[in-house]
Amino acid sequence: MQNATREASTLKHAQVEPEHLLLTLLTPESGTAWDLLASTLRNPAMMQEGLRIVLADALTTSDNMQPVYGFRLKRTLNEAEEEAQHAGQVQVDTGHLLLGLLNEGGAAGQMLRRSGFDAVKLRHWLRQPQPPAPVAASTAAPARAAAPPQPRTRDERQILLESQPLKKLLPRLISWPVVVVMLGIMIISTMLMIQNNFDVARAGLVVFVLDSWIISLCAHEFGHALLADLGGDRSVRGNGYLSFNPLKYTHPLLSIIMPLLFMIMGGIGLPGGAVYIQTARLRSPKWQSAVSFAGPAASALMAVLFSLPFVLRLFNLDRYVNNPLLWEACSVMVYLNCAAVVLNLLPIPPLDGFGILAPFLSANLRTLFYTFSTFGFFLIFMLFVINPSIRTAFQNTVDGMLQTLNVTPLLADQGLQMFMFWRQ
Repeated sequence: MQNATREASTLKHAQVEPEHLLLTLLTPESGTAWDLLASTLRNPAMMQEGLRIVLADALTTSDNMQPVYGFRLKRTLNEAEEEAQHAGQVQVDTGHLLLGLLNEGGAAGQMLRRSGFDAVKLRHWLRQPQPPAPVAASTAAPARAAAPPQPRTRDERQILLESQPLKKLLPRLISWPVVVVMLGIMIISTMLMIQNNFDVARAGLVVFVLDSWIISLCAHEFGHALLADLGGDRSVRGNGYLSFNPLKYTHPLLSIIMPLLFMIMGGIGLPGGAVYIQTARLRSPKWQSAVSFAGPAASALMAVLFSLPFVLRLFNLDRYVNNPLLWEACSVMVYLNCAAVVLNLLPIPPLDGFGILAPFLSANLRTLFYTFSTFGFFLIFMLFVINPSIRTAFQNTVDGMLQTLNVTPLLADQGLQMFMFWRQ
């Protein structure tokens, strides 16, 4: 632990993280852990390089303050201590620290698992009497000690790729062909809306709203994933949550049933995607709140983008008369995204508003609330249907946001009526 603290201090990091600990275990003086690592990894230096790339994003300090143990490192140490206790050992060895890193689930644990480490095999190996490690023939090629039977290895280049800083990797993660298709559909539907044929223009409005809502949905879920990655959960990369591909965000209830129900109610915006964040990998509870807040923030950004023609005062009566459906479609998208912001900030599980508060509640209280999270959407639906005052308050809040963005609520209402042709 002293070496991990020294490593963090050398790098001028404010906190000691599990990645600093794994860096120190990748040296012969770590004993048991080094025997395992040297016998399993084809090139330990490759993992060291990957860890340094991961730590490039760590918080730094400009003064000479001693780095403190971070939230994730404390969790790693607790996991290591529990592993030692379960094994009936009174002292925590470096092998238990490896188990703690695997259990913690952050970037260090992810790199270990992808290099072939398995907690079950590792526990079995630690219970066996260990022969003395043979002397290495040279420092360039350390001798390999006994290891778990046939650990699976993964190409180090893939590990290095997934350990790169997000700003370098993100352009390769985004599904650009999908993004181009969605933008292309938006452009084509815009051209249809300015046609003189009313039926064609109305079809263009429907396509524009659906396509733009899918883009808004992707932006909402992308916001969650982006903050999760920055906060320490890099599993979102492999799951495709940073791809901006709507197929990666689908969920039967959230993506299909609930959006249709809320649309039939009158066009209330409900992001219909789902990303699964491994909160145990995040650096602190504050990051969990930030991840939850990022979705509504992205929806707010989309509302601002669709409102730019109104904010820049490009909208006037003459332009509306020439292309009414185009302006109504833009107003609908501002309305839907504003509604999504208000709705998602409600402190009801599983909405983002509850996710913002949840990390600061007691574990028992969180468990109690999450037990009823499946019924959260239906509770909101019933409240809107049964209690008109709740829906009125919601509508007034959204209308106030529209007016702030220089969008007339009546224009959005007309666009929604055009969109929901089945109700006419």
